[in-house]
Amino acid sequence: MKTGKKINRIVVGDVGSGKTIVAFLSALAYLKNLVGGKTCMLAPTEVLAYQHYINLLEFKNNLDQNEKESFPVVVYLSSKQNFFNNFEKLSKSKIEKAIKELDSKENIFFLGTHSLLHKDYVNPDLVMVDEQHRFGVEQRKKLSQLGDAQISPHYISFSATPIPRTLALSIYSSLKPHFLETLPGRKKIKTKINYFENFSSQIVSKIKEKLDINQKVYVVCTKIEKDGDGNTEDIWSTTETAKKLEAIFPGKILEVHGKKAEKKEILDEFKSSKDKQILVTTTVVEVGVDVSQATLMIILNSERYGLAALHQLRGRVGRNNYDNNECELVTWEKYGRPKRLGILETSDNGFEIAQRDLEIRGGGDLYGKVQSGFDNEIEELMGLDSQKYEQILELAQSIDFNDLKSQGLERLENYVIKQSKEIWEE
Repeated sequence: MKTGKKINRIVVGDVGSGKTIVAFLSALAYLKNLVGGKTCMLAPTEVLAYQHYINLLEFKNNLDQNEKESFPVVVYLSSKQNFFNNFEKLSKSKIEKAIKELDSKENIFFLGTHSLLHKDYVNPDLVMVDEQHRFGVEQRKKLSQLGDAQISPHYISFSATPIPRTLALSIYSSLKPHFLETLPGRKKIKTKINYFENFSSQIVSKIKEKLDINQKVYVVCTKIEKDGDGNTEDIWSTTETAKKLEAIFPGKILEVHGKKAEKKEILDEFKSSKDKQILVTTTVVEVGVDVSQATLMIILNSERYGLAALHQLRGRVGRNNYDNNECELVTWEKYGRPKRLGILETSDNGFEIAQRDLEIRGGGDLYGKVQSGFDNEIEELMGLDSQKYEQILELAQSIDFNDLKSQGLERLENYVIKQSKEIWEE
């Protein structure tokens, strides 16, 4: 950064590896020697963005007085609420006015959701994106263009769904990856496959066991409600599951999903309440509030998820000092023991799991907009052999693209010209 060269990096780390603190320290270190500098950190959900805001203010409050005085102004922006510095809640017009009235020498640290994309006054020098895989391709393009239209800002993205190291180093040669490979202070999570046929006996008993010692439980479903076509009797919805569990554990249930407007309030209640010990939810909790009392993750219809998503959900527990953190992957006996789910029983290494997930589901279009599935033009020809990708990278680096004809590469020159025109048109 000191050289003036714009950085373009991705920090790849497993659930609980410390990406948030790396983001905070990167931004604060960058702002330290600036006058009137701006950074922004985006998260895909309001719950996660607000948690980052709270954590940053807690980080500030633990500093000595001199450091507090030099700390940047902290601004939280979302579509529903906005905060200026220490929990001063302002309307959209007032927060814009407050920012414009700041001394031009003040540094600002913006945090928020997609709302940051639509605020002209954000205009950051450094853009950081948490859970970057949760943003669409077009959104990520807009993120990289925030700031002065003539000068792209520094760009650091963070992903808790690790991609295999060797593929990352070759495919993302222009987006330099950094790997966080340790899990400081994280407890092991015992994972096992179970079946709906055992729900009333084994799984209910497991939930009761947790509630009896004042611990909390997540129950994840793939759907909010059953479809009306009658073909989904094997899929348990949040509505149906919450009713079943309420009958067994009255007064203990909370339900949350993407359609509920008060998601943040429900998640906050689950974290703080002594009575509400079971949260029935969709994957909206894949990234969300840290609940230290949560020691059991139950994922219903687990055969319907990718490995990376299952590993991410499992990481919602284990954020504590307990030795009884568990994850139950629930499916139907007719599916037997799915090989994919067995991988999670034996591995808690996110990089290894991501490699297996890539082998099963494919990596998407490597130079386009498709983010999953197999790229017919590349992967069907080459497979997923990372050495081949590395060989292609070495070959590409050895070519002088300014003079392809003299190297006998007229076809490549025509292809590059054609592709370049399409990209510039987009």
